[in-house]
Amino acid sequence: MNLRGSSILLIAVVGLLASNATVNSQGRHGDVLVTVTNDKILALPAGGSAIEEGLAVNERVEKTVARGQTGFAQTSDRLLGFSSELRRWTDLPLGAEERVERHHILPRLIVVQTNRQLYGFQEGRGHWTTEPLGTSEQAKQLYGRGHVAVVITTERALAFSSFTGGFFSFPWSTDERTLSVDETNDAIMVRTSARLLAFRSQTTEWVEVK
Repeated sequence: MNLRGSSILLIAVVGLLASNATVNSQGRHGDVLVTVTNDKILALPAGGSAIEEGLAVNERVEKTVARGQTGFAQTSDRLLGFSSELRRWTDLPLGAEERVERHHILPRLIVVQTNRQLYGFQEGRGHWTTEPLGTSEQAKQLYGRGHVAVVITTERALAFSSFTGGFFSFPWSTDERTLSVDETNDAIMVRTSARLLAFRSQTTEWVEVK
């Protein structure tokens, strides 16, 4: 190949790399940004103006998190989930003396655990789901990647999916204990002292793997 041909090839390669970098950079612009200003919580999704949620008198913002298309805010009075797809905030009031103990934010869902309940938010529907904890039930671990999350408690495993919504539980037998949890973007596998369980993001039930 002559010098002219080599130069043309080099320019083409550099142009392709620059194009890929631009595409990757644009892909990151799909992430929502959440911030607080004065008496408002603002979500800035890609390709649009900010969506605001007003705060009540004496309401305090305690935490904000954003990941992928999903935004989350915890205040002294409520939980708020933001859907970039629907471009709106959806709130859920906290009960008196209810304390948030864990939260897990994924690009398309939110799971929050308090001393009383579990809350799940589907970004695609802009919808919160609740699941009460038993009187003596204690949440021990919270896992999740991609489109599915799981809460391990002293009494059961509860899966929450960005596709199907709802908490789908599997109760433990007497003395059954969790040994390990493996996860991918679309599935969770829980190994216990008695069995191997799997839950997929587009289903509504746990399957025992034989």
